[in-house]
Amino acid sequence: MMNKTESKIMLKAYYQVYYAQEILGFDKSDSLREFRFMFRDLGFKQDLVEVENKVICEKLDIKGTAKEMYRMIFETFLKYGVITNYDLNKIESSYEELKYIMTEEENKCHLARIKFLIE
Repeated sequence: MMNKTESKIMLKAYYQVYYAQEILGFDKSDSLREFRFMFRDLGFKQDLVEVENKVICEKLDIKGTAKEMYRMIFETFLKYGVITNYDLNKIESSYEELKYIMTEEENKCHLARIKFLIE
C-alpha cells in the first residue's frame, strides 16, 4: 500500500495527465486508462474522481455557488457509495438509482441543487 506522500505524488501526476487531455487537448487516453486501473485497484476511486472533478471545474469554469452545489451532490451520493463526476447527465442517472433510498430531505435538497445548476 502506498503512503500518503506517494499517493499525493501519483494523484498529482494523474491531474497533470487528465488536465493535458481535457484542457489542452492532448490524447492521453492510454495513460489515463492505466492510472484508472491502478487507482481503482489501490482503492483510490474517490480520490481519482475528485481530481477529475477539479479539472472539470476548470474546463467548464465552474466556480462559487455552482461548484459548492456539485460538491454537496458528490458528498450526498458518497454516503450511498456512489462516486460520480460533475456531469449533470451522470448525476441524474445516479439520482434515479438513489432517490428511493435517500431521505426526503436529501431528495428535496438534491432537486433544489439540480434546479440551481440547470438555471
